[in-house]
Amino acid sequence: MRPAALRLDSFSSGPSDAAQLAAAMARDGAFHDGYEKGLAEGRELSLDALTGALADLRKDLSASLEREEALRREIRNALVPVLHAVVDLLGPRAEMERLRLALAQEMARLIEHAPGRVLTIRCPEDLHPDLADCLARAGLADARIEPPAAGQDLVELASGQGAITFDPSLVTAALKSIIDDIKTEE
Repeated sequence: MRPAALRLDSFSSGPSDAAQLAAAMARDGAFHDGYEKGLAEGRELSLDALTGALADLRKDLSASLEREEALRREIRNALVPVLHAVVDLLGPRAEMERLRLALAQEMARLIEHAPGRVLTIRCPEDLHPDLADCLARAGLADARIEPPAAGQDLVELASGQGAITFDPSLVTAALKSIIDDIKTEE
């Protein structure tokens, strides 16, 4: 005997097209919901990280600016004494040249406007050779050179009732004042 070919049929009904479509839509909906949720969470985490990084950058910039300003202050404070020393060393030489020029100009004016008047010059002794040279160039042989009042470092030209006073230390004091203003400038 020969066995008969058996045919196996399913006794249950297979999934219908509507059920398959509903399952596929449910899968797609779940995928999209998960995708949207993950995207939103990712954006939120990215924005939080970016906000944190920007806050850190602001703190770093602020600290850098504070360090830079402290360094500037330190440099200014260290530089001011050096500049004062330069003014103290070079100022008298520059003052002397300006004083010579100013004295020569004033003597020329005196010769022009008040000829024949006796000129009296009061100045420190270290200026006497320079003044003698100025007087010789101006042609004022009868001028008198006298020491200044005690404790003064001024040069004074007196002729008749008029007098002109030169204070060489004012230039040095003005330069030091400018340097001090730079020091306090913020």
